[in-house]
Amino acid sequence: MTRRGLNVALALLAVVLGSLAVWQWRLRQVPPVEPPQRSDYILRDFELTTLDKDGKESFTVVGPYLQRDVGGRSLSLVQPRFSFPDRDAGRWQARSDTAWVSPGADEVHLLDRVRMVGPPGETGLSTRFETEKLVVLPDVDQARTDDRVTVTQGDSILAGTGLRADMKAKRFQLQNDVKGRYAPRRP
Repeated sequence: MTRRGLNVALALLAVVLGSLAVWQWRLRQVPPVEPPQRSDYILRDFELTTLDKDGKESFTVVGPYLQRDVGGRSLSLVQPRFSFPDRDAGRWQARSDTAWVSPGADEVHLLDRVRMVGPPGETGLSTRFETEKLVVLPDVDQARTDDRVTVTQGDSILAGTGLRADMKAKRFQLQNDVKGRYAPRRP
């Protein structure tokens, strides 16, 4: 072997060994440990009343677990039971498996097995919504979802995809794929 060939072989061996050493060094590097994310506070078996900007009740919620998220000031709830006031002194009652409330409490996201029942209307019947997700906007008395919804009022049942509800006027609109069974009103 010539001196030139030997130099090339040694240089190649040095590159391979250097690369192997860097690779092994990187494997041993431990990423910095992030501090655990903790909530600002946790409430158990609580009742919370939220007020709007005018100092009137926006909603009341009762449940076994509430957690205020770090930094975002939003709330995460487990098995909440919400009560939204109606203009006629009635109340909309809602429950779900979980919920999220925005930092300003202007949006309430009810998630997983949502059931919402309105106050009795002119006919004396309450309207009931069942879906998997429902967004309630308490400041403007509206509720909406793009998921499948079943609406029950007395013996009448409507089902459709997408819901827009005006909680103040006690009116709702199903958006798509609507099917229904209407029962005659009882005298």
